[in-house]
Amino acid sequence: MSEEQQEDPAFPPASRRTYFAEERTVLAWWRTGISSAAVAVGVGGIVPHLGGFPKTRFLLLAAGYGVLALFFIVGGTVRRRHSHTALQQGTFSSMSEPVLIGVTVYFSILVVLTIVALI
Repeated sequence: MSEEQQEDPAFPPASRRTYFAEERTVLAWWRTGISSAAVAVGVGGIVPHLGGFPKTRFLLLAAGYGVLALFFIVGGTVRRRHSHTALQQGTFSSMSEPVLIGVTVYFSILVVLTIVALI
């Protein structure tokens, strides 16, 4: 093992349970992405039809939820790669703070716009 890949004594070698937990986590990211895609379908197709709302603003919201779905599916896969590498090296990989803040702001705006569109 090279010097930069030496295990951190604060993080013992990963067990099989840790790798299974990592796998469950990426599956949770994907499930959230699928849920976001379902919300996109509902907001863009079902809500305007059932509520008699103008379709254009709901199609834009649906696109926003579609982007969120892609983030969870692709982002979860990227996050899994980073955490897997860290596990193999005996270190820890935390989520990027700017990404976390960006997604929080994006999602918050999307929720507020959805509420406004329904009013």
